[in-house]
Parts: sequence; C-alpha cells; structure tokens
Amino acid sequence: MEEAIERFLRQQLPDAASVRVHGLRIIAGGYSEETYALDCDVRRGQAVETLALILRRDPPPEADILPTSRLREHNLINAVATHTTIPVPRSLFLDIEGAALDRPAMFLERVRGSSDLSPLAGGADPEQLEQLSTDLCEQLAELHRAPVDQLDPEGALRDVRGGGIDTTNWQTYINSVLDYMKRSYASLAFDPLPVFYDGIMSLRNRLPAPGRLSVCHGDFQPSNFLYENGRVTGIIDWENAHVGDPREDLGWLYHMQALMGVDIMGSVKADGGFLEHYTKLSGIPVTMDDVRFYRLFTSLALSAPILDAVRRRLDGESSGFMPVYLLQPLVASIPLFAMVLDYPPAAEVA
Repeated sequence: MEEAIERFLRQQLPDAASVRVHGLRIIAGGYSEETYALDCDVRRGQAVETLALILRRDPPPEADILPTSRLREHNLINAVATHTTIPVPRSLFLDIEGAALDRPAMFLERVRGSSDLSPLAGGADPEQLEQLSTDLCEQLAELHRAPVDQLDPEGALRDVRGGGIDTTNWQTYINSVLDYMKRSYASLAFDPLPVFYDGIMSLRNRLPAPGRLSVCHGDFQPSNFLYENGRVTGIIDWENAHVGDPREDLGWLYHMQALMGVDIMGSVKADGGFLEHYTKLSGIPVTMDDVRFYRLFTSLALSAPILDAVRRRLDGESSGFMPVYLLQPLVASIPLFAMVLDYPPAAEVA
C-alpha cells in the first residue's frame, strides 16, 4: 500500500524530486471509513519537508455500513477551514474515483492533539473539562451560524443519502426526514424492533418549535474532537455532515455523552450553561425538550443503516465483525428510547 500511496502523491506533487512514505499505521475507531496515519518525506532540491497525514479510504462495498462521499467531505472541511475559525484538518489530496488506491480516498493534514477520553471521564479535572466543553460549545455555535450557501455552495449536503429530503424550509425538511425514516424501517423487518417503529411514528406528535436550517456536523460527539492543554485542536470526522436542523447536533451530543460517560453539556458554566451559551452565540434558541426530541430523532435516523448492516451480516452478504460491534450502542439505546417514549417501568418479579 505504501508504494501505491507514493505513486499517487508523486502525481499530486509534480515539483517534488522524491516522495517517501513511512510509518503507515491503521487508526482504530469509527465505522464509516478506513483510517490510517502516515508520514511523507517530500524532497525539493536539498530541502526535505515531512508531511504528517491522515488517510481516509472507503471500505469495501460489502463492508460499507453508512456510505458517504470523500468528495463531499473534502469540499466541506476545506470550506469550513476557509470561512470559519473552527479548527479542522484541511484535506490536501483527493482520489475521487479510487483509481490510485482501489477505493475513493482523501489525505488530510494530521493535527496535534489527543482523542483519549479517559482523562475527561469520571473524575476528570473539572476546570479542564469546563474549558474544553466551552470551547466545543463555541465551535458548534460558529458552525451553525455560518451561512449554508457559503459552506455548501453546490447543494451537495441537501440530501446526502438520496432519500428525497427537502430542505426548502424547516417544515419540509422535518416531514421529508420522518417519511424517510418510516420507509427505512422496512430494512429492519428481518427482526422487528417495535420500540424503533414506535419512536419513528411518535416523532410527529413531539415536534419542537420550527427553526432554521444550517450545516450540521452529523456526528458531533466526544470521540470526534482532538484536544491539547485544555483546548480543542481539531473537530474531525465530517462524513455525516448535512443540511438540517442544528439542534440535531445537540441531541446527538447529549445521547453519545451519556453512553461515553463524558459530560460535555453539563460542564459549561458560561451564561448559565451549555444551552444558554450556545443560544447566545448562535442566535438559535434551544430548550432541553428540543434536545430530548433530537436525541431520539438522530438516534433513529442512524439506526436503520446500522441494523441493515447487521441483517446483511446475518444473511451472509458480508462477513465483517463491525455490524456486531455496532449493536452495542443500539442495544444500550433501547432503554433510553423506552424512557423518552414514556413506557411504564417493568413490573418487579417477586
């Protein structure tokens, strides 16, 4: 693989006398793409520059749980880097068709910082957690107040799954997403999960106040940022970004922090707390009822492709282990869904 990467990078750097790749290693975590870290020595004359890179490549089709686009991600994160102060690693090189690396791939700059959540969980230093959480809140507010046409001038983020999503306004967006969710439930019918269907059908009766649409990160959660010395150094993994209700990112963060044991939203003190600070900076009013609605909304939206991957695994269409691994957060989410849906508690058995 190193030789293929070197050939590709030599094409991208025609002024370089030589290109040498070393230190290629896979990075664990995530499920949408294959991710590697590598270093690349680029010689120009007598000078040698070492590029610290991240390679993100599409998985094989049979193992692709949530198909996304490297071109779309490349364009978005570079637009975010250009038009905002949000710390994102720029995408430097793109193999759109996968001609060089067998499957579509992108090379991003590797930014400093740690993704280790253990120092932030449990007995974390409250001052460090407050600083990081406030920083994350401010980055998210900046993303959501950025003009959609500036970050997505071609409209590529309007209907990323080809599900007939209509982003004309908030009402058409919500209705079209709920229709898509209902249609998607058919992919779960290999083993019906009533709480999921009940959740999908109940959302129309729980709609929050209408709002505006913005570019959403789509997977804004504790494992998708890097930090160093109490500051966020990088917001990563933008493959699920889309135009939607910005409160989706808040609902997903609330859900995932509960599963991971890192209390981002409860650690902000500015302006009275996370939601108040976010509302002040973004101009988008958010209540805890909104957050609870979008916790269910985003969880159900991501359940269908994951459970469809499980079905493919059970049917022998794929042999990967990842769908089985991904059942863990879904199983852990079911009691939370039941709680949000006001299911009565189970009777105690004598």
